[in-house]
Amino acid sequence: MKFIKWDCFHEIEAYTTCSYCNGELMNMSFNGIDDQQVLKNREKLAQTLHTDLNHMVATHQRHTTNFLKVQLQDGGRGMWSQEDAFDNYDALYTRDRHLWLWSFHADCCPVLLYCRDQKIVAAIHSGWKGTVNEIVGKVTKHLITHENCNPQMIYAYIGPSIEQRNFEAKDDIIDLVKQMSFDTHDFYIQKEDGAYLLNSKGLIQQQLLNLQVPQKNITISPYCTIENEDLFFSYRRNKSPHRNITLISMK
Repeated sequence: MKFIKWDCFHEIEAYTTCSYCNGELMNMSFNGIDDQQVLKNREKLAQTLHTDLNHMVATHQRHTTNFLKVQLQDGGRGMWSQEDAFDNYDALYTRDRHLWLWSFHADCCPVLLYCRDQKIVAAIHSGWKGTVNEIVGKVTKHLITHENCNPQMIYAYIGPSIEQRNFEAKDDIIDLVKQMSFDTHDFYIQKEDGAYLLNSKGLIQQQLLNLQVPQKNITISPYCTIENEDLFFSYRRNKSPHRNITLISMK
């Protein structure tokens, strides 16, 4: 199976799955089209990572800012069907080792966190709605405030997603960007036709910086899901119903 790896520390593993492997479609999300194949893909993924689906957990994402602390006993939720997935959450975090946290995406931004001092990992789904509502900042602030994470020891991965040069947004989105809790004018550029190009990865990074996470601790993926058709599914490119996942676990 083909992965893009986040090289961070030896005690964690973190990857983004690619959309094809040896010519085979590697959709990871149940969508009612090829769910049996999705299950086979998930089982192949688990085998490749030397684990099983009972050590993986996923949510039914709905573009919220809701997040949930999970434990090893939650493993398997959302793996064999969407019906038993944690519903209405777009981020998960855990202190437990050997539990893989998933984030689904196809242009939306997956964000991984590793709080090295407290040994906590998190997986966050930040589409434009999550970004303007500052889900990454909210999860990070919670970890600092309620889990005693030192922001200087938080490491972040802003994963493959749509790049600014391809993220065209209209006034409805930009008006929400302008209402965020910090000055956002550097993160969008107006085009001649009146639309804007939005830097969602930059907005996510700024949320982390505002909480004193050091710049050197933040890794931003250079990949654009629109442009890299051989690696990623993209809803904006072709209305794809399929999803990649970005996932993280502590060894």
